Amino acid sequence: MMRNWFKLFSIITILGLGIIVYSNAFHCSFHLDDRSSIAFNLAIRNIHDLQQIWNFWPSRFITYLSIALNYHFNGLDVRGYHLFNLLVHLGAAVLVWWLTRLTLATPVMKQEKIAKHADVISLLAGLIFVAHPIQTEAVTYIVQRASSMATLFYLASLCFYIKARLPIMDSRFRGNDKSNNVIPAKAGIQLGGAYYICSLITAVLAMFCKEMAITLPLMILLYECCFFKAKGSLKWKYLVPFWLTLLIIPLAVKFTGSTRLQIFREGPGISPVDYLLTQFRVMLTYIRLAFFPLNQNIDYDYPVFKSIFDMPVLVSFLFLSAILIFAKNLFSKYRMISFCILWFFLTLLPESSFLPIKDVIFEHRLYLPLVGYSILLASCGYYLLGKNSIKMMVMVLSLIVACYSVLTYQRNKIWNNEFTLWNDTIDKSPHKARAYDFRGTSWANQGKYAQAISDYSKAIILDPQNAEAYNNRGNSYKLQGKIVDAMSDFNRAIELRPNYAAAYYNRGLIYDEQDKIAQALSDYTKAIEIDPHYAPAYENRGIIYADQGKYSLSISDLNKAVEIDPDNAAASKNRAVVYKLLMLKSKK
Repeated sequence: MMRNWFKLFSIITILGLGIIVYSNAFHCSFHLDDRSSIAFNLAIRNIHDLQQIWNFWPSRFITYLSIALNYHFNGLDVRGYHLFNLLVHLGAAVLVWWLTRLTLATPVMKQEKIAKHADVISLLAGLIFVAHPIQTEAVTYIVQRASSMATLFYLASLCFYIKARLPIMDSRFRGNDKSNNVIPAKAGIQLGGAYYICSLITAVLAMFCKEMAITLPLMILLYECCFFKAKGSLKWKYLVPFWLTLLIIPLAVKFTGSTRLQIFREGPGISPVDYLLTQFRVMLTYIRLAFFPLNQNIDYDYPVFKSIFDMPVLVSFLFLSAILIFAKNLFSKYRMISFCILWFFLTLLPESSFLPIKDVIFEHRLYLPLVGYSILLASCGYYLLGKNSIKMMVMVLSLIVACYSVLTYQRNKIWNNEFTLWNDTIDKSPHKARAYDFRGTSWANQGKYAQAISDYSKAIILDPQNAEAYNNRGNSYKLQGKIVDAMSDFNRAIELRPNYAAAYYNRGLIYDEQDKIAQALSDYTKAIEIDPHYAPAYENRGIIYADQGKYSLSISDLNKAVEIDPDNAAASKNRAVVYKLLMLKSKK
């Protein structure tokens, strides 16, 4: 009875702390990819159009289905999105607690002294995970729910797998025991079968949340080796179905032709070798952020290294190698710690290996690795302090959790709006063009075009190849009435990126206003060729066709604009006008 009470107390405590530390995040605005993935993403506007949601990003279908669900109920009210993200984070934290408890109940660990304190250690692991400030980027940055949702299903799959295996192991090791605590072998296998099916289902769901879930079969294999493997070989019959899930992402690429799979998207100018060398240093930064989450930044100004003999790379490589050797040597005596270290590195592999990604470092990539860190810190607390004094262990780790909680609450204040976020980023990364570009957009959205142009110009100085900054500055010039400057910037944006649909569209608007109809039509058509779902280009081209008396072409374009964006009232109104003109023409 006491243990059941403590389980409930643990879950309530984890949930309560998570709600408190993220209580100031519900009004944080959209940031970065939130705009393209949510605010301006027409693919998520209709929850019933599953095909369109699938086509947007097949390997993250579950993630974008959740976003479509949010849009269906909340529109662009950020509170509903933040509530969903928080619920996912709380669920993941509870699963960290459950994973720790299950691990301490495995045949290898349950005879260890640490298993006697499974209740306290599991609670502390869950609290560390839910309160850690590095998790704010995956929780408060809305679209990065891809990381937290993948982690939620990843953990659920592993926990269900362990539950499936535990009855089988219990029946094997205690089958001759006549006590009331024995699980009969047949009943254990039947119970395990239900959990096993749940494990497979959640594994598939994890794969369709984010590509990082591809390590799950390896993690289950690692777990088998650490906590279930008895004398003899591994039980491959339990593992093979999970290895088949590795085909999900490659098959999604093959049959959909999608180019949006992050782990296969090469960063411009970064070779696989350079990316790998840089990741040695990045992983050291990740370790520092796990233990000392200070000076957090959404956009690190991180150098790309090109030689193993660069001192930061060499030192990082040697340090990481020492950690892995240390984990190997700990395996026989401190298996829990060894497993947690391996968890951290294994879960980093999809985004910290030789497959280049545009941004070499992002804090949300630590969301899943922090599971290993959280259990590691709680376990180390026992081995360093708990053996002599459980009270001392609880006091020290509770103090760490309290510090993490304060840092998380403060970090969420930085995420509050575009200005607080990008001002903080510019303070920490004054040479990153992207921060100025996004702050410039914030100024422009408030109608402060002079400040916006100043920030866009700074972004262009820092990155002369930044087509987005030219396009954005061109828009601000246009709104100031400086048409020559605007046209110059749009031309430069197109020169830098010939397939930049928005720049063609914006230049087309200027031609349209200048009654240069042929050039406007050309630019609208080019924008549509580049992006067949560019609704404003269809709408404006349809209006030009109507003015030219080409009513059939006009209606075709306006139909397409409404089909792509059913909420576009202006396109629907213009279409009605064209239908009326067509009727009047037919009566004549």
